[in-house]
Amino acid sequence: MEKEKIYKIDEHEPRRPFNVPEGYFDNLTQNIMASLPQQESIYSTRITVTPWMRIRPYLYAAAAFTGIFFCIKAAVGISSRNSATDTAHAEETTIYSDEYIDSFLETAMIDDCTLYYTLVDVN
Repeated sequence: MEKEKIYKIDEHEPRRPFNVPEGYFDNLTQNIMASLPQQESIYSTRITVTPWMRIRPYLYAAAAFTGIFFCIKAAVGISSRNSATDTAHAEETTIYSDEYIDSFLETAMIDDCTLYYTLVDVN
């Protein structure tokens, strides 16, 4: 019966197996600081901020935005140039119908040899 009481946690009697010595936390900080070796702090040196150090992030951001702007401008310029040449080429080839070309060739007084030479010479 006594053995069972040792291993059971009784709700009415909370057990605390460890005790803190009297006055342990009163001088804890001073004891820890006394046991540490004396060392110069890393953060004691001051960094002088130059104007270049202040301007540098803004300059980098401006350079990045300028690069992005020119890349987009080049991409839009290339696509608009291609679409303009495609449109001009399409207009060039679709302006005239077959009837118009036939009537033009009949009245132009061009012989077959000159017509073939002109068609081959274009490419």
